[in-house]
Amino acid sequence: MYTASKSRFSDRTNSRRDFLKGMGGLALGGVVASDCDAMPKAASGAPMAQRITLAQVVVTRDVKRNLSKARAVFGRVKKDGAGWVLFPEGFLSGYYADFSQEEVAPAFAEVQDLCREHHVIGLIGTGWKEGGKTYDQIRIVDATGKLVAQCAKTCLCYNESGFTPGGFPMIHVVGGIKFGTLICNDLWVTPGFSDGPDPHLSLKLSKAGAEVIFHAVNSGNNLNFLPYQESNLLIRAWEAKCPVVTVNALTPPASNVTSGVVGTNFKYLEVLPRNREVIRTVDFTPVRRGA
Repeated sequence: MYTASKSRFSDRTNSRRDFLKGMGGLALGGVVASDCDAMPKAASGAPMAQRITLAQVVVTRDVKRNLSKARAVFGRVKKDGAGWVLFPEGFLSGYYADFSQEEVAPAFAEVQDLCREHHVIGLIGTGWKEGGKTYDQIRIVDATGKLVAQCAKTCLCYNESGFTPGGFPMIHVVGGIKFGTLICNDLWVTPGFSDGPDPHLSLKLSKAGAEVIFHAVNSGNNLNFLPYQESNLLIRAWEAKCPVVTVNALTPPASNVTSGVVGTNFKYLEVLPRNREVIRTVDFTPVRRGA
């Protein structure tokens, strides 16, 4: 477990208060849309099944090594004809705050090129430094290679004092799909690792119209937390009434949260093994809101 000084606790509390005050705006607006071509719909108007490549890989502090792994992931995207690709939390930069932005920025530019080359929507977990602040982000790139949005982790853990909590928007429209993004602890707010109250972000994304929620994770290998965190995934997908597509970084010997697709009936629809690196393309079907 991690401890924090009184001043850091106060800073986190004030940030959380500011965040909670702004939550009402999520359902009223805060939607980012891409002008990329819309995904096809079924004759009924319901969203069709989508193909997404999940990159359950080891995340290192070596940006060049991480970028090399990204190239392999896009190779799988091409082979399987995926329309989406999801990387774990902190994938490109490494999961720590003291990364070099001078290394990360050109690496991210190459990932944008790969998205354009393979005509795939990318959800890229990475640290990012901007305006004197450091964020733990999902950066969203459309199938033309354009950066269309970014979402920063909001429910930071005690060991993440080097990061700035995120803001809005967390709802996005890309490829004709309205979706939400969450980063690791944003979903489960694990007791003992972050301050309350739990803002129930997955439910708020659902109320804002999310048809699917993408969840980038780097949760470690302490199996004591597996029951709590996986039960959270199952319950929150059921509560949100939309699938949650989640990918965890591999932390050997086995990560403590299963990557895959969580359905709305308390079951994983797709499951990746937790004890090795896996790059796998799976299907998910967004829900139809207002049907």
